[in-house]
Amino acid sequence: MNITYQLTQDEYLKAVNLHHKTGKRVFMLAFYAILAALIVIVGTDLSNTREIITNMIAAFFSISFYMLFVRMLSAYQAKNVYQKSTTLPNEVTLHISGKGIKLDKNSNNASIPWSAFSQWKNDERFYLLYTNPRRFNVIPLRAMSALQKKELDAYLRKYISKG
Repeated sequence: MNITYQLTQDEYLKAVNLHHKTGKRVFMLAFYAILAALIVIVGTDLSNTREIITNMIAAFFSISFYMLFVRMLSAYQAKNVYQKSTTLPNEVTLHISGKGIKLDKNSNNASIPWSAFSQWKNDERFYLLYTNPRRFNVIPLRAMSALQKKELDAYLRKYISKG
């Protein structure tokens, strides 16, 4: 099976956002909020209402800044990775078979066996195939027919565990 596509920068950013949609981020944010609340409670004179309100507002803005910073940093890093990549902005043809996935780019014939992938996940726009927890390959669904989607699903279920 051959899949030919060109990934846009916006699509890559959406794929990175899908990658970041995990419970680990929510857990870290909850931990940060609980830690900030604990610091406010321990460091506040509870008999002074004005000090309580001031410290709660400071905690709220610090958590908000953290969330905004993480979101902006993620988008900035994804944009840089896309622009510096020699593969992402170009048209790519993937040859998918029982042996693995072969990247056919004019002179570069890189091949990745199924055993190199650790997990995969998908949504209504993409398949993400992970080679390690932070590195993944993106395959957009718009580039595949219904038959190709079924065939790729069969390969993924057979060779890789779902993440």
